Amino acid sequence: MKKTFLFYLLATFTISANAQNFWEKIDSPTSKRLTSVVFIDSLNGWVAGDSGIIIHTSNGGNNWETQYNNDSLSIVNLSFLNDQDGIASATSSLYEPYGSFLLKTTDGGMSWNAEYMRIGEVFVNYVYFLDSLNGFAAGYPGFFLRTSDGGDSWRPVTRDSSVFAGYPPYKIKFYNKTYGYACGGVRDVTGVIWRTSDGGFSWDTVIDTSSAPPEPLFAIQIFDSLNVLVMGGDPEYGASTLRTTDAGNFWTYNALGILWYPVEVGFRTTAEGWAPMGPKRVFLYTSDYGENWSLLPTPDSTYVTNISFPDSSHGYAVGINGTIIKYTYQKPNEIITNTGEIESFNLAQNFPNPFNPVTSISYRLSSAGIVSIKVYSILGKEVTSLVNEYKPAGSYRVEFNGSDLASGVYLYRMQAGEYSTVRKMTLVK
Repeated sequence: MKKTFLFYLLATFTISANAQNFWEKIDSPTSKRLTSVVFIDSLNGWVAGDSGIIIHTSNGGNNWETQYNNDSLSIVNLSFLNDQDGIASATSSLYEPYGSFLLKTTDGGMSWNAEYMRIGEVFVNYVYFLDSLNGFAAGYPGFFLRTSDGGDSWRPVTRDSSVFAGYPPYKIKFYNKTYGYACGGVRDVTGVIWRTSDGGFSWDTVIDTSSAPPEPLFAIQIFDSLNVLVMGGDPEYGASTLRTTDAGNFWTYNALGILWYPVEVGFRTTAEGWAPMGPKRVFLYTSDYGENWSLLPTPDSTYVTNISFPDSSHGYAVGINGTIIKYTYQKPNEIITNTGEIESFNLAQNFPNPFNPVTSISYRLSSAGIVSIKVYSILGKEVTSLVNEYKPAGSYRVEFNGSDLASGVYLYRMQAGEYSTVRKMTLVK
């Protein structure tokens, strides 16, 4: 009997897993290292990387077209203000003139214009534009520049007198056209976070060696005007996060105890975030706004360098060897094991899922009777009984707390008369 029930659970789990897709590799037209990805909606996106390659899709990655190629350049980062206006930064280290280039398009990438940035033989880490005229560039050996004419000319931003203010920034993000943050630093010295409240003309150091770990910071997530997450680390010291809940006045540091560091971060929802760890070939994953993080493998152990979520149902990431992976979320279909059940009986997908450590399970009964909801391990061992009692017809919700369980996939089963349904849920710590 136990073997039969175990087979039933595993078979149902296999069907259920197919209903909810996570990351999977999709066809790519290139084998070049890809370094940047941006999608303005679920269908329209651009990917860029080595050899100056920029490719575009208008159907969610089913097909790609090459819009630009230049063997003398390597694309560092790419962004689009809308479906027509795009900007990319690139470096040239093989052919003169050495240094950084700015690429711009005003027709959705059908044509790109590449201009030498005329800021010397320096290499841009990142460019960020607020609009078609006002933007910022940052990189080695510690420069931080702004433009108000679309990149035709560049001048230094004003930074405070902190001894660390001149360290190289790696990432720039704005909440609106007035407030923004930048992060960077030097390995084995300090991470640095800068903040602006005047549209980027001046920047104040809000985190340095007095309150930050001795590793640079690489990724920024701005949730709202008060809540900001910054991530960084190095291969030996490991990954870390810094969080503020008061617009950058006070920061909380958290060493994750995970070797290596995130190269970028993207949030599918305000709670669920994914941070690729590059050559570690894993994601850091959170389901609680970045409070806690765990490791999840990338598909086929791919080396992921950048990530983009245009909405809560779609995500895209890129990496070496032309890797493009896609995240597609589909609400799982209800799985019913009997053929004559009443349709208004229902066991909903738990929320949130994945979860850490508490999640809610909703269910509906069309008639009164004894109802049982139990949780099982993936091997069919009963973990706990959530409900086992007489219930009148109606809708209900029960909480499941997995604080005493290990991370992994669990199954929960509802039995009400002849109605029986099994679903899966994922605990991530």
